[in-house]
Amino acid sequence: MTDINLRCFPFGGVGEFGKNLMVYAWGDDAVMVDCGMGFPAPGQHGVDIVIPDLSALEAMGLKLHALLLTHGHEDHIGAVPFILPMLGEIPVYGTPVTLALVQAKLDEHHHKGDLRPFDCEGEITAGPFRVEAIPVTHSIMDAVSLAIHTPAGAIVHTGDFRFDPSPVDGRATPLHRFSRLGDKGVLLLASDSTNATRGGSCPSERSVAPALRQAIAGCTGKVIVTTFASNMFRIQQIIDAAVANGRSVALAGRSLEKNVAITRDLDRLQVPAGALIDIKQIDALADEQLLIVATGSQGEWRAALARIAQNRYPKLRLNAGDLVIFSSSAIPGNERVIAGLFNHIYRRGARILHAGQAALHVSGHAQAHELKMMMQLTRPRYFYPVHGEYRNLVEHQQLAVAAGIPFENTVLAENGQSVVIDHKGIRRGEEFHAGAVFVDSGSREELDDLVLRDRRVLAEDGLISVTVVLSRHEGQLLMSPDLVARGVMHEDLHDDVLDRASEELAAHIGKLDKELLGDLDQAEEEIRIWLRRWCKRHLKRRPMVLPTVVEV
Repeated sequence: MTDINLRCFPFGGVGEFGKNLMVYAWGDDAVMVDCGMGFPAPGQHGVDIVIPDLSALEAMGLKLHALLLTHGHEDHIGAVPFILPMLGEIPVYGTPVTLALVQAKLDEHHHKGDLRPFDCEGEITAGPFRVEAIPVTHSIMDAVSLAIHTPAGAIVHTGDFRFDPSPVDGRATPLHRFSRLGDKGVLLLASDSTNATRGGSCPSERSVAPALRQAIAGCTGKVIVTTFASNMFRIQQIIDAAVANGRSVALAGRSLEKNVAITRDLDRLQVPAGALIDIKQIDALADEQLLIVATGSQGEWRAALARIAQNRYPKLRLNAGDLVIFSSSAIPGNERVIAGLFNHIYRRGARILHAGQAALHVSGHAQAHELKMMMQLTRPRYFYPVHGEYRNLVEHQQLAVAAGIPFENTVLAENGQSVVIDHKGIRRGEEFHAGAVFVDSGSREELDDLVLRDRRVLAEDGLISVTVVLSRHEGQLLMSPDLVARGVMHEDLHDDVLDRASEELAAHIGKLDKELLGDLDQAEEEIRIWLRRWCKRHLKRRPMVLPTVVEV
């Protein structure tokens, strides 16, 4: 082995879910793998997304040769339009679907990028690194694992993967390529830990199709199916099931429409002629002829499904006899919000069918048996579990030991803890800053440029807190909204202005649906967005808004 150290710098995605970004360095040369975003934690008001903080990268003195993308999920590409302009003129490599999704993001932010396709049958070169992209199955099209050949040895970075023996698109994982890498010698396996706590193997994506068809066949009204907007394999099966039951398909949700358009343009999503109709034309069809695919499986209150569930979606009402299918799983932490969404749907008289009742969802991540299979194929000298919270990393490390990798050849290192491989073996290296940057895109209906929100928001635009007191049963205001401004710089900001804002906010709340006001999270979000727009319109400022809704 060369005397030059191989170093790994996890800036995100290790010790947490989301925000995946890893830098691999040999000497002063480096490549970056993935560039993902995360979502704000409860209480981070005014923040829409979270991206990795790369402020420590410049001080490392590394020459970055390329950004390598494993697949197109937001937690792996969502930060690209924010971070790529900071990295200089480096090429971005990915598969066709991944690059198309990235290009759409760059276009939205008016950025250009040097996007280059992987050669999935050969290699690309980035400085002293040779990189193989190996097709793997996941819950999004065109996912790959990466074999990064360095002068010190080969790194296999799995990305998100699973071994599906019968993928919907026929793009099977070439297991022999991982085995061939193992024959030649793999220095380090950095492997996805998301489902390390689950035993066995994940069922095939195709196993969802029979349950979908049966559920749709048994419905006499409208069918609404919600799933992750990026899972085009699931969308394909939903469309196929709808067509088999004589239903036309409409899409509700901008992200869903965008992803369907991209994959159809690439000829990766097969839609029979006439099967897809515009959501604005659904009133021309009888309920039993209609299936709607909607975004919002995680209970996002401004997504299509939440608006449908509360009768806030144009021309679309849920009724008795309708069926809402959740072809998804609950992301940890979202259970309470999703339960609230269920309540709204049931109030409309519709039925719900979810993955706890039928085989309507499978994970896109390898479980214990598949994770061990990856180790057995690649036979790495050293093992580094990535992608997951600490409990997932520990469980994955234990799987590695059970698979025959010596404990001393494994390492646990979270964000901000570098990993070094040299003649002494593998170990934690120096710590570095790997924080987060908060970004606010404004409301989904605005077209404002995205801005960084961390300290600049409070320093320049200040903060307004608003307290609203409602009667629990009537959903009516019991007193005028109380607004308090801190650090909001505006020559006309005085008590009269805040009083006027309070009066107009009270009038707006008076027009809101009682059911919406009964959900405190949704009520607070509605008030936050309304007040931010009011401040932008009247004060030409966008302060952080902290709403508090109290039921009495």
